[in-house]
Amino acid sequence: MKKLLLLALIVAAAWYGWKHYPELANRQPGHKAVIINQTGRNMQRVRLIVDGQTLVKEELNDGDQAEFRFRVANDSDFQLFWQWADAPGESRWRGGSVPRGPMVQKHTFTVDSANEVVYQTSPIASGP
Repeated sequence: MKKLLLLALIVAAAWYGWKHYPELANRQPGHKAVIINQTGRNMQRVRLIVDGQTLVKEELNDGDQAEFRFRVANDSDFQLFWQWADAPGESRWRGGSVPRGPMVQKHTFTVDSANEVVYQTSPIASGP
């Protein structure tokens, strides 16, 4: 029985390595997105779409922030969608841009009480 369990663990580790080898072998720095809620209201179903990837935070309370790490294969812009916890409908914003590389950046999206998005970027130092 112990041999069978050991064999199952080896097979699982080999399968994981096979499926995730590109990620494990090619560790490149990535971008960082920060969404800050300064609206005075709670946000729900916050989605940030960039280069075909959807990054999701189900709930973002007033004063909180959500952070996401991501990589892109192409230059892309951002799409930000959110709903309010206390009102129907969906708000959206589109803008900003992210370069394919090699430069990586921190992208900050601050949603204010007027339902406007303030977008800022800053470089991420990529050193040893």
